[in-house]
Formats: sequence, structure tokens, C-alpha cells
Amino acid sequence: MTINQIPCGFAYDLTVKAKKDGRILSLDHALNRVPIEGLNDIVTAYFKGGAGPAGLYIGLWSGAHVPDGTETAATLASLVTEVTNYSQATRLALTLGAVASGACSNAASLARFDMTDTATVNGAFLSTAQAKGAATGKLLSVVRFANPRAVDSTVYLEVLTGFQFISL
Repeated sequence: MTINQIPCGFAYDLTVKAKKDGRILSLDHALNRVPIEGLNDIVTAYFKGGAGPAGLYIGLWSGAHVPDGTETAATLASLVTEVTNYSQATRLALTLGAVASGACSNAASLARFDMTDTATVNGAFLSTAQAKGAATGKLLSVVRFANPRAVDSTVYLEVLTGFQFISL
């Protein structure tokens, strides 16, 4: 028996807004790559009766890395630089809404990063570890945006992300 591989993953919208008046300065849309570590975790939790993660957390990164699916929570820090200069003490929790049509997102509870200094944001990721800079847990998603975003303390970033299964 041959099992066909079916692509799956998260979609991301990154909006950069001015703190002063909420004006949208830029908007990016990107589809991610679910690394092998994330795929194995999803399959283990759902199909093999393993425990799902207690929570998922959104992080930001800079650097030249192009995701290829081999990234893990343990290796991510050697591939990219995590952007940590936002006012929240930890990575932001991914708060997903209701499931409908095989999909869910954080549209009702966007992740809002209040930037405190300059940085370049090239991408985002989802981890099961909450601490900034953590190299533990599992990496469920890593995405590179089409355009690097230079940010500073005058802006905040809103991240909308979600996942959908489709029947073939």
C-alpha cells in the first residue's frame, strides 16, 4: 500500500500597526511549513493516543533561514535569531476559537506583540514552549514572510494564524 503525502499547515497574516493611531503600515500573508517534528507530534497526539500540548505559543524570528521542514525546537535558535524585544514577558499564547469546517484560528484573539526596540522580523513560529528563547518542547510551525519587516517601539505587530484540514 502506498500512502500519499498530503500537505498541511498554518496560514499567517502579519499586520504592522502604528501605536499612535492604529494605522496599518504593512500586511503580509504566508503559508508555513509544518516541520517533521510538528507532523510527528500531531500524528502521535491524534492517531496514536498521545498527549496533545498544553498550549501553543507564537514567536517571531529574524535571519536568512528558509524553512525546509527539518527544524526542531532544539535547533531553531541555531538557525534564526528569536525576536524578543516586545513588552510581553513570554511568547504569546495562541488562543484558538471554535472549530468549524475542519478549521480554527485565533481571529477572535489576535496575538499582539508590543515592540519595545528595533528589530527585523522575517518570520514566525509556533512552539509548545512559552519562554522566550526556549529550545525545548516541540516546533509545530515555522514560516518565513515574503518581505522582512523592520520594526521599532512605535509599532505593534498582530499575528493571525489558523489551521484547516481538508478532505480530498
